[in-house]
Amino acid sequence: EAVGMVVAMGDMTYRVSNMDPFELYCLAAIARIRKPKTIFEFGTYDGATTLWLAQAAPDADIFTLDLPPELRADWEQMTLGNGHGDGDGVGARFRGTEHAPRITQLFGDSRTYDFSQHYGKIDLVVVDADHSYECARSDTENALRMVSPRGAIVWDDYGWPGVVRAVDEAAAQHGLTAVRLIPTELAVYDRATAEH
Repeated sequence: EAVGMVVAMGDMTYRVSNMDPFELYCLAAIARIRKPKTIFEFGTYDGATTLWLAQAAPDADIFTLDLPPELRADWEQMTLGNGHGDGDGVGARFRGTEHAPRITQLFGDSRTYDFSQHYGKIDLVVVDADHSYECARSDTENALRMVSPRGAIVWDDYGWPGVVRAVDEAAAQHGLTAVRLIPTELAVYDRATAEH
């Protein structure tokens, strides 16, 4: 359905740990095709992907989760090193934009966060947080609980060993098919298609 689809790319600023432009195109195309009413993003970072989702799905309410600032600084130092921080902070790219009122910034550790209010209600789940197996597995299980009957899940960095293992194990355990969008590192599970 995305063949020939025009997605306005506008001015883009890329930084380490943002999705690359082709992945953003694919994600925007999925959002435009699916027209989600609710989106949940694991891993806000600087908010670039969040803003992109808001532009691609203008009728969606968006929830985005990241570590609290006091834990995020420690995580960045351990995993990213110097020079790869999130600039002006978590969600900086969408703050102050026309889309900000539709975006709810949440803080917490996704391994212990209570997602129960979102179970079965999210039309598009984007998993792009910590890429360790433990976190990717937890985020995947929560995403599967949250996705609505018409929903889809998109994993970024399906190429990192922890993410691949978590997604593949969950697919086998739950009898799901997650499709990798070559040449990206995006994997997609479309619940609506899988159950019809």
